Amino acid sequence: MIQLSGQDVEIQVRNISKRFGKVTVVDDVSFDVKNGDVVGLLGPSGCGKTTILRCIAGLEDIDAGEILLSGKIASSKEKGIFVPPEKRKVGLVFQSYALWPHMTVKQNLAYCLKKVPKDMRERKIEGALELVSLSDIASRYPSQLSGGQQQRVALARSLCYEPGMILLDEPLSNLDFKERERVRGELRTLLKRIGITAVFVTHDQEEAFVISDRVILLNRGKMVQTGTPDELYSSPTNLFAAQFIGKANIFKATFMGPSGDGAGAMLSVPELGKELYCDADGGVPRDTSMVAVRFNEISMSEAPDHDDSNVVEGTLSSKEYRGSVTDYKVKVGGANVGVTTHPFCSNSDEPQVGAKVYLRIPPAAVKPLKS
Repeated sequence: MIQLSGQDVEIQVRNISKRFGKVTVVDDVSFDVKNGDVVGLLGPSGCGKTTILRCIAGLEDIDAGEILLSGKIASSKEKGIFVPPEKRKVGLVFQSYALWPHMTVKQNLAYCLKKVPKDMRERKIEGALELVSLSDIASRYPSQLSGGQQQRVALARSLCYEPGMILLDEPLSNLDFKERERVRGELRTLLKRIGITAVFVTHDQEEAFVISDRVILLNRGKMVQTGTPDELYSSPTNLFAAQFIGKANIFKATFMGPSGDGAGAMLSVPELGKELYCDADGGVPRDTSMVAVRFNEISMSEAPDHDDSNVVEGTLSSKEYRGSVTDYKVKVGGANVGVTTHPFCSNSDEPQVGAKVYLRIPPAAVKPLKS
């Protein structure tokens, strides 16, 4: 059985920066990856996530800061240390998988181990294929495999080296939508079963949420927010996080004062012509300048609510049926408020365009933001 050292590995990224010419693509980024954790680097194209991955792997050198693998410095410009990729005990799975089409699964793995003695090579291949549950298809060619199986072969090839950690660059990007949905859950299960420390790059929010223990959100080379998937979705800390993750209405807001019970605060939202009660985890900062309210956290009805706190009146201006959900736009004062419902929402009707509707915004759904 192949032996992995993932349980003893920790990745430490300390204030790293990377420039290409005059362009800074990674700007003072720091984070740790705990032993056995799966961490996703999430963000739009060009935000620096793949460059960070390549710096950890040793495929790029950093211009500032340092990277420690298993407690030892792998990259440090200040100390003049750069450990080459082949000595970092890092496994890599690339976006394309890069499998030789004329070689069987077993031959693809063996090619990467041609300098290893034959008996040891056989043990490593058998162990890697067993880890990814592909022992029964070792004689097949890549063209005879599904996209998910090809992805597991690429992972097995990296595991042959018995790495301390694994890095994956957009590992599901060349699968179709349905296959991606299926494989992403399998990938997390596989990584957690192996117990190896993993960092992967994606621009797909759902993919990051399904696979990751923790997500690092990046924009323009900087870290925007880090936390569990639930923390990023439920408690965005700034405008970019609220807009990039999920669908959210963004309104300017002013802190008016704490509520009577001290648990929340009242916020003036001029675009809605309303003061909203906000009950946020960790309290409501006095310097709140905006609020985010997610489309799917608003309930809509054609009947007025007897409790009119956090209820606004508007006119339904558009309706888009999307199968499992319906997206609405509701004209409220100077704002077009987005609302998403599904057929079995307990507090949502199915009004027609032009109808007067009432939107109830739960206090916990009002997310305070800073610009």
